[in-house]
Amino acid sequence: MTTPRTQACRGTLRDISAYLDGDLAPDACDAIERHALDCPGCAALIDGLRETAGLCRKVAGATMPEAVRERARAAIRELLDRDPQ
Repeated sequence: MTTPRTQACRGTLRDISAYLDGDLAPDACDAIERHALDCPGCAALIDGLRETAGLCRKVAGATMPEAVRERARAAIRELLDRDPQ
């Protein structure tokens, strides 16, 4: 979705995080769901964010391999050691 085209799109964008977290009142959730039925852009955004959040939850408990951790540490050290200009 690029630019919100309607007031309903703007409302969906404003409330999307609370909606996905289950923190909206039922009537507000219903409004977003009804809007998404008629707006492919908002529906795609909701689906994409829901999938992304699920993937983040899934890997949150995964242990990062030591080789990856060491590369990350090395990259951070390199950034910290650079001369500020």
